[in-house]
Amino acid sequence: MSGAGDGVRTAVFLAAGRGRRLRPYTDKTPKPLLPVDGRPTLDYALTAAARAGISRVLLVTHYLEEQIKKYVGDGSAWGLQAAFAHQEGMLGTGHALQTAVSAHPTWFDSPFLLSATDYIFPLSFFAALQARYVGTGADIVVSMKAVPPEELSGRSSVRFAGDLVVEEVVEKPAPGTAPSPYAANLIYILPAAIAAGLKEIEPSARGEYEIQTAVNVLIRRGMRARGLLQIPLPEWTPPAD
Repeated sequence: MSGAGDGVRTAVFLAAGRGRRLRPYTDKTPKPLLPVDGRPTLDYALTAAARAGISRVLLVTHYLEEQIKKYVGDGSAWGLQAAFAHQEGMLGTGHALQTAVSAHPTWFDSPFLLSATDYIFPLSFFAALQARYVGTGADIVVSMKAVPPEELSGRSSVRFAGDLVVEEVVEKPAPGTAPSPYAANLIYILPAAIAAGLKEIEPSARGEYEIQTAVNVLIRRGMRARGLLQIPLPEWTPPAD
């Protein structure tokens, strides 16, 4: 088992989506395998995981999943151990994580990293997430970045209780109601307790089970959440403690 003292060793990568907004490119290629600067976005995630000290990765797949399985293989090309979990339906990020937990329950007896696979970020970013986790002793670390105000209602916003102390992840706030200009990326370090919390969340208005809901449940129960700014706004800073 791993704890905050030495970082996490397991990662869950969400790679099931259809990627409809990227059609026709995703008609024949799954979104995580679309190239950026000649490399699939999934390669960035796997490389960053290995550089952060992750030793095993579980990929949740669905659409064109055989291509993803073939590309990743056993994970040894990145110095990782890889496994897969098939998500039957696209019922949200919380459902995807529950699929992973059900497929490989022994992988979730300690904290882990959770990430989407269509982000482009510095290859050192997961290591920075690990450092934030170890350095603050937090139970949860939330990756965040500043986005234009008009985008927040289609994404999320973060409510702070202090200096990068996360009080709540507000999913798709109504226009003009976002508590901060920062959106929570789908990149977290999460405690093992999230597995039990997933069973308690209700579907959203869109009929999806959101990981943000389970994160908020844990925060309300006293778990400590800290943010890591990927792209800060120099003219706005979270409130001080």
